[in-house]
Amino acid sequence: MLATTLVSIGARAEWQRDATTLTWKKGGQVVWQFSHDPAKGKVFFNPVTLNGGPSLTNFRPEDHPWHYGLWFSWKYINHVNYWEESRESGQSAGKTGWGPPAIETQPDGAAILRLALTYTSPEGRVDLTEQRELRVSAPRSDGSYTIDWRAHFTAGPEGAELDRTPLPGEPKGAVNGGYAGLSIRLANDPLTIGFVSTAGAITEFVSGRNRPNAPAVASNFSLAGKDVGAVALFSNPANAGENAPWYLINQRDMRFMCAAILAPKPRKIGAGGQFDLNYRVAFRPTAWTSESLTSAYAQWKTTGRP
Repeated sequence: MLATTLVSIGARAEWQRDATTLTWKKGGQVVWQFSHDPAKGKVFFNPVTLNGGPSLTNFRPEDHPWHYGLWFSWKYINHVNYWEESRESGQSAGKTGWGPPAIETQPDGAAILRLALTYTSPEGRVDLTEQRELRVSAPRSDGSYTIDWRAHFTAGPEGAELDRTPLPGEPKGAVNGGYAGLSIRLANDPLTIGFVSTAGAITEFVSGRNRPNAPAVASNFSLAGKDVGAVALFSNPANAGENAPWYLINQRDMRFMCAAILAPKPRKIGAGGQFDLNYRVAFRPTAWTSESLTSAYAQWKTTGRP
């Protein structure tokens, strides 16, 4: 049975929670939903909206049913694929698992979600564990909000080699090489999309792809000439330096943003080795510009606040 959290008169949050999802509504419209359903291949956010408008995410499209809206996935761990899933079984070769999350919600719409995840090989060996914390901010008066996505990883007894499809120019390189990590499969038509980074508008896509290096990138959506929402990804300098690698796709039937942490090169983590990743996902009703991205990134890096 769906449980609704009662809040005081005047509070904005309309929480709904069941065994596999947490949903935040405004005026009866879904603003965002978080799924931790063990029957799914990953935990994810979908839909994700501004003020209950059109979703900015695309969930399990026919071309890539392992794309889960807003989600995180490694590509290869110790040469085992954790990204793609069998169309018949819905399972990937490597299993991403998790237990019931610890969830805290506030009447103003803020939430903290904590999960312990395991990455298990087909032989049953845990090659990587993760402690993930997702802090969703209370929305501002215009509906804008952020998700601070923090993860602490520990390699298993055999260590963990994290790899991706080779990039163009590398041996066996492919036009779609480099992706792995925090990703967003973005909404399709009828929404119009534009991309921008802290360095300026991104307009050149070779074979539908662009691989910028910047502190932050964003996608801006409009419908009939009016802004309907925008989403930005910010990478903490500790992840990959000030100019982090990104992988963007802008095609008629596929729009995608990925914090391509492995694009520069694969990573080898020794047995018991540890590392952290720290991102911010920021949603707002109006389009991001290079100036607003730069300002928001600087504020986050300095204060950690929205």
